[in-house]
Amino acid sequence: MKILAVDDDPTILDLLRDCLTPSLGFDLVCADSAEDGLAKIDEHGASFDCFLLDIMLPGVDGITLCDDIRNMQAYKSAPIIMITGSRKHDLMDTAFRAGATDFIFKPLNGIELGARINMAGMLSDSLRREREAAHTLAELSGLMKVRVEESFDLNVVGVDDLHGFENHMLRLPEGCYAMSLFAVKLPQIRNIFEAASPAEFCRQMGLVAQATVAALAHEKCFMGYAGEGIIVGTVMGRHRIKPEEIQKDIEDILSHDGTAARIGGDFSADVTVKLVSNQRLWSGLSACNTLRDFLGRETVPDSTSTDRTDGYAELADGL
Repeated sequence: MKILAVDDDPTILDLLRDCLTPSLGFDLVCADSAEDGLAKIDEHGASFDCFLLDIMLPGVDGITLCDDIRNMQAYKSAPIIMITGSRKHDLMDTAFRAGATDFIFKPLNGIELGARINMAGMLSDSLRREREAAHTLAELSGLMKVRVEESFDLNVVGVDDLHGFENHMLRLPEGCYAMSLFAVKLPQIRNIFEAASPAEFCRQMGLVAQATVAALAHEKCFMGYAGEGIIVGTVMGRHRIKPEEIQKDIEDILSHDGTAARIGGDFSADVTVKLVSNQRLWSGLSACNTLRDFLGRETVPDSTSTDRTDGYAELADGL
């Protein structure tokens, strides 16, 4: 397992080197600042399996570095373990919202460190197998026979597939959080599918995801593409979001793209945004369950749909 450890304390880095040795299967790369850590990522590319980040770094702090790493396409789901001497709940909550997977507290305990790293290793292996099996946007643009109702990676930073979205939610620490559950849907998804080529269909879904990310740029969100033209997500915070304003922003962004005109209509810029529930407090698990129930009501499979030879299946009549 290849690990990048970022800590400005030489004693901590020496301890990590003593614990995470090549003989135990670890390839440890060390950095003493966020800037040095980003340089190491540039140098080594997408080869890291796990990150150990000190929260209190000089200059750019570890939480900001965590957010920067999480926004990299190669590390959207990589395990990120934060190292801290503080047990302040607000600090940990901020780190989790930035994409942290786990915490380990100073002074470091060798046994606990090993257990956390091993857990991260199992998660990394699971994610690697998932990536190998998952349908990506590039694969969907090929000659594979897949069903459009499947969730897949739109290759848009800030929007996972449904499984990746649920992983983020289930990693939240135990407890209830103020959040709003929402869904973005293309009501004319069948028309888009029938009018567009496979490449245009995939591109349109990516554009909708990009427009949604842009419309919610000032919010802390988790989002996932659930298939059948539906993006589900959560906005963290006590304030109440306004679906009609978000919908207008998304439609304004899409209306300036040429895809709709090329596929023969303005329906590809038509979206609906709705709150899934008026409830305000959720655990990660209850939010996932509620969104799954919502998707079950919104999507009605069409038993007569068949795979298309150009790489896509007929859309469900329920949309």
